[in-house]
Amino acid sequence: MASRAALLLCASVLFAAAACSQANDVVVGGADHGWKVPVQPDALNLWSSVHRFQVGDNLVFKYDDPADAVLEVTRDDYNRCSTASPLAVHKAAAAGSGRVTVPLPRSGPFYFVSGAPGSCQKGERVVVVVVSEKHSRVPRRGFFPPAAAPSMMPYGSAPTPAPVTGGAAAAGSGGALLVALLGALLVGW
Repeated sequence: MASRAALLLCASVLFAAAACSQANDVVVGGADHGWKVPVQPDALNLWSSVHRFQVGDNLVFKYDDPADAVLEVTRDDYNRCSTASPLAVHKAAAAGSGRVTVPLPRSGPFYFVSGAPGSCQKGERVVVVVVSEKHSRVPRRGFFPPAAAPSMMPYGSAPTPAPVTGGAAAAGSGGALLVALLGALLVGW
């Protein structure tokens, strides 16, 4: 009986580890805002600062302007809002779809600006910092709140966190289920 409980416990731990390491699709700017010129010039970076991005996650850029694109640029080009020599140009696969998915294959910072003229200068740009593989081993969203990255907001103000949706919401409910299952195993056996 004890070996059966130990086997079930090991299987539960492996299942939880697999659930924690899955990639998430994250909508840039949140589901309600998307990739557009924000009301506040630094709103997209404030949004980014309250998320923990991990290797293997995907950024989903949703936009309405068919002339827009997502340009991945260097830090210097990001700071200058230069679109002259992007590292990569990400455009919607289907004309008029307004949806681009960009994978995050490595740790470190990623710099994105809008391809629409003048939009970057109005704040349509974002820096996304992907944590290292070593730090990706910590439990994902749902088990513990994400660690806030350094913020670029005025002193005394606080960001409003985006609602948890999609894969992150599923991970959160799975975490509660896992804790309940482990508790039942320990108490019942």
